[in-house]
Formats: sequence, C-alpha cells, structure tokens
Amino acid sequence: MGLFWLDYKNVPGQGVYAQGGLKFRFTEETLKEYFGPILSYVSLNDLIGEAVFWTMLPTYLAVYIFPFILYYKGILVSIVTAAVVFLIAEIYHLSFYNKPLNYLAFFLGSTLPRSILYAVFLVLFIRSGSVAKIAVLVVQFLASFLGIYQVFAFIIDFPLVIINRAYFQKTKEFLFLPSSSDQILINIGRYYAKKFRIDLTNR
Repeated sequence: MGLFWLDYKNVPGQGVYAQGGLKFRFTEETLKEYFGPILSYVSLNDLIGEAVFWTMLPTYLAVYIFPFILYYKGILVSIVTAAVVFLIAEIYHLSFYNKPLNYLAFFLGSTLPRSILYAVFLVLFIRSGSVAKIAVLVVQFLASFLGIYQVFAFIIDFPLVIINRAYFQKTKEFLFLPSSSDQILINIGRYYAKKFRIDLTNR
C-alpha cells in the first residue's frame, strides 16, 4: 500500500469510481487487463490514487497562488491570474506525468497547509483593514473545497471534445481520450511502463 493508495468501486456499465468520487470510464477488468504487467510493481489502487491527485494539481496551484496575488496585486488581478493559471495547468498536465510533482499535489491537497496559508493572509488583511480582501479571501477559501475551479474546466473540455471528434473523423483515431481522468490514468500507466521498461503499445 503506497502513499497514493485509494480505494475504488467498480460499477458495471459505468466504470470505476475512486474514493472521493472521481470517475474513470474504464471498467476494473479493462484496467487490470491493460495495466497487467505494471500491477506487479504498482497496485491499481495506487495508480488510481496518483491519477486523482494529478487531476487536482491545477486546482491546487490556483488555490495556493491566489492569496499571494491578492496581497500584492489586488482583487481583480488575483482572480484573473488564478483562473489563467488553472486553465494553463489544466491543459498542460494532460500531456505528461511527473511523480515528484505529484508529491507536491499530495501535500497541497491536505487541508492543513491550505488553512495555515489562508489564516496567515487573513491576519495580514485584518491588520491592514482591507475588508474587501478579507471577504474575497474567505470566499475563495470556502469555494476551494467546493470545486469552484472545475467550472473553468468546462471552458477547456468543450473545445477539446470538438477537436477530438474532428480528429477522429479524419483519422479514425482519437487524439486523446474523451475523459481527462482517463487520459491522466493512461499517462501514469505509460510513466511506469517506461520506468520498468514494459511495452504497452500492443495492449
């Protein structure tokens, strides 16, 4: 059982749901068949866990950068910057996987460091008497637990779906998987395949 280990539930006809609710369209049987050679090194629970945290990396980056920009640049710039950081990271992190960076996501995903960071900035804003920044900071902190940034993900997902379909019509192959969570899970599998010198090309 590794650091990223998460429980999951296989729902016939739907796919696999990781602990916390993230859905993968692949069934447990399909995943075990595809990742078969890798599973002697890394469990399916660990692969799914790594995918969950990697999926959340763009959100964590936006959440943690927000109070710094709010403090130095103000409300409007902080909101725009956090949204842009999220959107860029959301696109970029679908193209690769980096486990050391995922350790950072694991740390940032904890409630404690986020709470400490926002508490420090809350004190700073209270001492400066900036009521507007206090309100924005509190709203951002609460919204970060409600998946507010996933609303922005739709901005990316919608055009990507159109591009993917157009590519399939021309080549009869998908440019990338329709589900971002599935794409991330496959990327993680390829990462380990390369690490352990396992060939997944014919699977």
